[in-house]
Amino acid sequence: MKKTLAFLLLLLFLILAWFSWKWYKETVVCCADEPAPVSIQYGPLIFDCETGQVITNDLWTEKKREILAERSTGKKLLLVGPYFGSESEQAGIDRANRVKALFTELPSVDIFTDARNGGDCESSKSNMLHGLKYRWITRNDDVIEHLDKTMIFYNYGSDEEISNDNILSYFAELSEFLKSTGDQIMIIGHTSSEGEVAYNQELGLKRAQEYKEHLISLGVDEKQISIQSKGETMPVASNDNVEGRKKNRRVEIHITE
Repeated sequence: MKKTLAFLLLLLFLILAWFSWKWYKETVVCCADEPAPVSIQYGPLIFDCETGQVITNDLWTEKKREILAERSTGKKLLLVGPYFGSESEQAGIDRANRVKALFTELPSVDIFTDARNGGDCESSKSNMLHGLKYRWITRNDDVIEHLDKTMIFYNYGSDEEISNDNILSYFAELSEFLKSTGDQIMIIGHTSSEGEVAYNQELGLKRAQEYKEHLISLGVDEKQISIQSKGETMPVASNDNVEGRKKNRRVEIHITE
């Protein structure tokens, strides 16, 4: 009888020891070195990676107020939406248009949209606005700003700088920006296909030089400005009509640093 009781007590002890060890392994040993789960924080706006729909949170109201507060007289809002992976640029424009619909404070004609490559959709969610870029820009018959460049057009096939109010206003603003930031720019001269190739190459350089000298006269350090010419080699429109040739007669300004 005593042996039976001793055996049962031993068996009970072993069972309790086994359950205790199992609990220890599952709750202490296995998890002691595991890092605490990381809470991913997103900005005020992201896009659903499946549908492209805009998702905002309680930070969006303040962010939109901040964007609108940056506007100055005559400026338009440019929204550049991201496209991801194998998507087309149109997917980025569609995203930008969805964000455009959130800016009910502005007339539709005061908002322009474009697209940019945003990389991988999921991994870029932690980026501000999920890769959406915005900029207050100038858009008129003489000056068209994009996200990364500005195009200034010539009405005639000459090397004389156009000095109308639109262009003078843009360069006054650009000069103040360059003086305050110290950024460097590249001014590239372009032409239509009228005339000889060699002449157009020289003409493009003269156009770039004219604008460089104008910025220097406004107080910009010469070392901040580089120039080059592409002549007739990079048209943005057809050279077969007057309107197309006007678009090709231009200088482009790129911020390089």
